Amino acid sequence: MAYAQDEGKTTRRFRPGFWIGWILAAVFVCIAAWLAHHSAWLQRELNLAQGNAAQAQMKLDHANEVANVLTSSQARHVMLTEARGPARPSGQANWLENEGALVFVASGLKPLPAGRTYELWMEPAQGKAPLPAGMFEPNPDGSAAVVLPPLPAHTQAKRFLVTVEPAGGSATPSLPIVMESQESGDSSR
Repeated sequence: MAYAQDEGKTTRRFRPGFWIGWILAAVFVCIAAWLAHHSAWLQRELNLAQGNAAQAQMKLDHANEVANVLTSSQARHVMLTEARGPARPSGQANWLENEGALVFVASGLKPLPAGRTYELWMEPAQGKAPLPAGMFEPNPDGSAAVVLPPLPAHTQAKRFLVTVEPAGGSATPSLPIVMESQESGDSSR
Protein backbone atom coordinates (compact mmCIF):
# COMPACT_ATOMS: atom_id res chain seq x y z
CA MET A 1 0.00 0.00 0.00
CA ALA A 2 1.39 3.36 -0.91
CA TYR A 3 0.64 6.73 0.57
CA ALA A 4 0.51 9.91 -1.39
CA GLN A 5 0.38 13.38 -0.05
CA ASP A 6 -1.77 15.94 -1.72
CA GLU A 7 -1.87 19.42 -0.20
CA GLY A 8 -1.56 18.24 3.35
CA LYS A 9 -3.91 15.29 3.00
CA THR A 10 -2.73 11.77 3.12
CA THR A 11 -4.59 9.33 0.93
CA ARG A 12 -4.26 5.61 0.59
CA ARG A 13 -3.84 3.94 -2.72
CA PHE A 14 -4.47 0.24 -2.95
CA ARG A 15 -2.53 -1.86 -5.29
CA PRO A 16 -4.56 -4.17 -7.53
CA GLY A 17 -3.20 -7.35 -5.83
CA PHE A 18 -4.31 -6.21 -2.34
CA TRP A 19 -7.78 -7.91 -2.55
CA ILE A 20 -6.46 -11.19 -3.92
CA GLY A 21 -5.26 -12.28 -0.46
CA TRP A 22 -8.67 -11.63 1.06
CA ILE A 23 -10.45 -13.41 -1.77
CA LEU A 24 -8.19 -16.44 -1.45
CA ALA A 25 -8.75 -16.51 2.33
CA ALA A 26 -12.53 -16.48 1.78
CA VAL A 27 -12.27 -19.31 -0.77
CA PHE A 28 -10.18 -21.40 1.64
CA VAL A 29 -12.70 -20.82 4.47
CA CYS A 30 -15.53 -21.98 2.17
CA ILE A 31 -13.57 -25.07 1.12
CA ALA A 32 -12.73 -25.89 4.75
CA ALA A 33 -16.42 -25.56 5.74
CA TRP A 34 -17.47 -27.82 2.86
CA LEU A 35 -14.83 -30.41 3.79
CA ALA A 36 -15.94 -30.38 7.44
CA HIS A 37 -19.58 -30.89 6.39
CA HIS A 38 -18.65 -33.65 3.94
CA SER A 39 -16.48 -35.37 6.56
CA ALA A 40 -19.38 -35.35 9.05
CA TRP A 41 -21.72 -36.77 6.38
CA LEU A 42 -19.23 -39.53 5.56
CA GLN A 43 -18.89 -40.37 9.27
CA ARG A 44 -22.71 -40.68 9.59
CA GLU A 45 -22.81 -42.96 6.52
CA LEU A 46 -19.99 -45.08 7.94
CA ASN A 47 -21.78 -45.41 11.31
CA LEU A 48 -25.00 -46.41 9.52
CA ALA A 49 -23.17 -49.01 7.42
CA GLN A 50 -21.45 -50.42 10.53
CA GLY A 51 -24.81 -50.66 12.32
CA ASN A 52 -26.36 -52.47 9.36
CA ALA A 53 -23.41 -54.84 9.21
CA ALA A 54 -23.74 -55.59 12.93
CA GLN A 55 -27.47 -56.36 12.53
CA ALA A 56 -26.77 -58.59 9.55
CA GLN A 57 -24.08 -60.42 11.53
CA MET A 58 -26.51 -61.00 14.42
CA LYS A 59 -29.11 -62.43 12.01
CA LEU A 60 -26.48 -64.63 10.40
CA ASP A 61 -25.30 -65.89 13.80
CA HIS A 62 -28.91 -66.70 14.77
CA ALA A 63 -29.52 -68.52 11.46
CA ASN A 64 -26.29 -70.51 11.90
CA GLU A 65 -27.34 -71.50 15.41
CA VAL A 66 -30.76 -72.67 14.15
CA ALA A 67 -29.12 -74.64 11.33
CA ASN A 68 -26.70 -76.19 13.82
CA VAL A 69 -29.56 -77.40 16.03
CA LEU A 70 -31.45 -78.85 13.05
CA THR A 71 -28.47 -80.58 11.42
CA SER A 72 -26.14 -81.57 14.27
CA SER A 73 -25.59 -85.29 14.73
CA GLN A 74 -25.55 -84.59 18.47
CA ALA A 75 -29.02 -83.03 18.46
CA ARG A 76 -31.94 -85.01 19.77
CA HIS A 77 -34.87 -84.91 17.32
CA VAL A 78 -38.13 -85.80 19.09
CA MET A 79 -41.62 -86.09 17.57
CA LEU A 80 -44.55 -84.93 19.70
CA THR A 81 -48.10 -86.14 19.04
CA GLU A 82 -51.46 -85.29 20.53
CA ALA A 83 -51.98 -87.06 23.82
CA ARG A 84 -55.72 -87.64 23.20
CA GLY A 85 -58.51 -86.90 20.76
CA PRO A 86 -59.21 -87.44 17.09
CA ALA A 87 -57.29 -84.42 15.77
CA ARG A 88 -53.67 -85.17 15.09
CA PRO A 89 -51.40 -82.23 15.72
CA SER A 90 -47.74 -83.14 15.63
CA GLY A 91 -44.49 -81.50 16.55
CA GLN A 92 -40.78 -82.10 16.34
CA ALA A 93 -38.36 -80.92 19.00
CA ASN A 94 -34.71 -80.65 17.98
CA TRP A 95 -32.64 -80.43 21.17
CA LEU A 96 -28.89 -79.82 21.16
CA GLU A 97 -28.11 -80.68 24.78
CA ASN A 98 -24.50 -79.44 24.90
CA GLU A 99 -25.51 -75.94 23.77
CA GLY A 100 -28.95 -75.69 25.38
CA ALA A 101 -30.39 -75.00 21.92
CA LEU A 102 -33.94 -76.03 20.96
CA VAL A 103 -35.94 -75.66 17.75
CA PHE A 104 -39.54 -76.89 17.92
CA VAL A 105 -41.84 -77.02 14.89
CA ALA A 106 -45.51 -78.06 15.09
CA SER A 107 -48.40 -78.49 12.69
CA GLY A 108 -52.10 -79.31 12.89
CA LEU A 109 -52.69 -77.17 15.98
CA LYS A 110 -56.19 -75.96 16.77
CA PRO A 111 -56.81 -72.26 17.37
CA LEU A 112 -57.27 -71.41 21.04
CA PRO A 113 -59.85 -69.16 22.69
CA ALA A 114 -58.84 -65.64 23.72
CA GLY A 115 -56.70 -65.53 26.82
CA ARG A 116 -55.14 -68.98 26.19
CA THR A 117 -51.83 -69.98 24.64
CA TYR A 118 -49.82 -73.10 23.91
CA GLU A 119 -46.70 -73.62 26.00
CA LEU A 120 -43.79 -75.97 25.30
CA TRP A 121 -42.07 -77.70 28.24
CA MET A 122 -38.86 -79.70 28.62
CA GLU A 123 -38.83 -82.28 31.41
CA PRO A 124 -35.22 -82.92 32.52
CA ALA A 125 -34.10 -86.53 32.92
CA GLN A 126 -32.68 -85.78 36.37
CA GLY A 127 -36.21 -85.78 37.86
CA LYS A 128 -36.38 -82.01 38.15
CA ALA A 129 -39.56 -80.04 37.46
CA PRO A 130 -40.41 -79.33 33.79
CA LEU A 131 -38.81 -76.18 32.39
CA PRO A 132 -40.91 -73.73 30.35
CA ALA A 133 -39.48 -73.61 26.81
CA GLY A 134 -41.69 -70.97 25.24
CA MET A 135 -45.27 -69.90 24.63
CA PHE A 136 -46.65 -69.82 21.10
CA GLU A 137 -49.78 -69.20 19.04
CA PRO A 138 -50.46 -71.26 15.93
CA ASN A 139 -50.63 -69.60 12.51
CA PRO A 140 -53.97 -69.76 10.66
CA ASP A 141 -52.76 -72.98 8.97
CA GLY A 142 -52.15 -74.60 12.39
CA SER A 143 -48.35 -74.40 12.25
CA ALA A 144 -46.12 -72.91 14.95
CA ALA A 145 -42.49 -72.76 16.01
CA VAL A 146 -40.40 -72.05 19.09
CA VAL A 147 -36.84 -71.14 18.13
CA LEU A 148 -33.90 -71.02 20.53
CA PRO A 149 -35.68 -70.33 23.83
CA PRO A 150 -33.39 -69.69 26.82
CA LEU A 151 -32.74 -73.17 28.26
CA PRO A 152 -29.78 -74.41 30.30
CA ALA A 153 -27.05 -76.23 28.41
CA HIS A 154 -25.99 -79.76 29.40
CA THR A 155 -29.51 -80.72 30.51
CA GLN A 156 -30.58 -84.19 29.39
CA ALA A 157 -34.23 -84.11 28.35
CA LYS A 158 -36.52 -86.90 29.54
CA ARG A 159 -39.41 -85.67 27.37
CA PHE A 160 -41.04 -82.62 25.79
CA LEU A 161 -44.67 -81.65 26.19
CA VAL A 162 -47.14 -79.03 25.00
CA THR A 163 -49.96 -77.74 27.19
CA VAL A 164 -52.63 -75.05 26.96
CA GLU A 165 -52.01 -72.30 29.49
CA PRO A 166 -53.33 -68.84 30.39
CA ALA A 167 -52.01 -66.12 28.03
CA GLY A 168 -49.12 -65.20 30.34
CA GLY A 169 -47.94 -68.80 30.72
CA SER A 170 -47.69 -70.95 33.86
CA ALA A 171 -45.01 -71.89 36.36
CA THR A 172 -45.89 -75.59 35.91
CA PRO A 173 -47.62 -77.50 33.10
CA SER A 174 -51.43 -77.72 33.28
CA LEU A 175 -53.51 -80.71 32.31
CA PRO A 176 -54.44 -81.97 29.82
CA ILE A 177 -51.22 -82.46 27.90
CA VAL A 178 -51.88 -81.67 24.22
CA MET A 179 -48.73 -83.30 22.81
CA GLU A 180 -45.87 -85.21 24.36
CA SER A 181 -42.77 -87.09 23.34
CA GLN A 182 -41.76 -90.53 24.51
CA GLU A 183 -40.44 -90.61 28.06
CA SER A 184 -37.34 -92.64 27.26
CA GLY A 185 -34.16 -91.37 25.66
CA ASP A 186 -34.82 -93.70 22.67
CA SER A 187 -35.85 -90.91 20.35
CA SER A 188 -34.56 -90.89 16.81
CA ARG A 189 -31.32 -89.00 16.35
